[in-house]
Amino acid sequence: MDCFDKIIGQERAVLPLQKALQSDHLSHAYLFMGPAGVGKYTTALALARAIILSSDLQGEAYWREGVHPDFKLVEKTDKKSMIGIEQVTNEIEPWLALKPYRASRRVVIIKDAHLLSLPAANALLKTLEEPPDYAVIILVTDENNLLETIISRCQVIKFDLLHEEDLTAYLTNRGMESAKAGNLARLAQGSIATALMFAEEEWKELWELAKDLTESLAAGQPIDVFLAAEKIEKQPLVMVSLLETILRDICVYQQTGNPEQLLMVQNLSLCQKFKRLHPDQVGSALGSISSMKKLYKRSINPVLLNINISYALQAGLR
Repeated sequence: MDCFDKIIGQERAVLPLQKALQSDHLSHAYLFMGPAGVGKYTTALALARAIILSSDLQGEAYWREGVHPDFKLVEKTDKKSMIGIEQVTNEIEPWLALKPYRASRRVVIIKDAHLLSLPAANALLKTLEEPPDYAVIILVTDENNLLETIISRCQVIKFDLLHEEDLTAYLTNRGMESAKAGNLARLAQGSIATALMFAEEEWKELWELAKDLTESLAAGQPIDVFLAAEKIEKQPLVMVSLLETILRDICVYQQTGNPEQLLMVQNLSLCQKFKRLHPDQVGSALGSISSMKKLYKRSINPVLLNINISYALQAGLR
């Protein structure tokens, strides 16, 4: 069975990995790079599984239970905003120094590699420069802010946003009604993770909250930024994604006047109310909110982020 059969819409990324597996010419380090929520981590797990089980035919049970001795996952801990140097020096380095126990290779995945602190990145660089023959290191990142010296020592595998039809097919295969799947695929803008996030029924209530915030500004009423921050806190990533979608639709409608270009037709009445604003003003607010959204993954004071997002929303739509 193809280990990548559950990866959708990423043929460009998967093909070189399939060829490397078939020829047994694997790189010692891969960098999976691309937008959030498009299957990078899922593909990394699939590659790791294929590498390990190709030489450990009895290892499936260990893999399924998450206890295979030749696989390690490294990621940010809940209490820290970055991947620290101790995770490299105390976890990765001594683990890779040990020869494989069951398989012919040892595989480590570093999830959200853009969260590596500078000392951690420099420590990892030493391992990338002289990896053991049996080591495969897979870095997964949403952002292009890794050290150039790290990037240059990896085979870069780029991932794309999914086509709307691929995402629709994925959702319908999960049992979703086709019309709903199509709407969510359009709203998700190429991200499986975003589509699944919006698939929860609760998002409709959150959209009402996001709409209420923007409608208050449309009516010329200043918003209580602390109350707005409290509303965002209910589901921050969903709320901020919905605010992004609303602002994006306002920008598009200002420029085209075409309702068919909107991601959410429900936003039409809001878009009409904001025709008075200059597109640059709304675009600036959208850019600020999108930039701050990335910081949630770093756990950088989410309460302060919610307040700053509320200020950005008010500044852009007044």
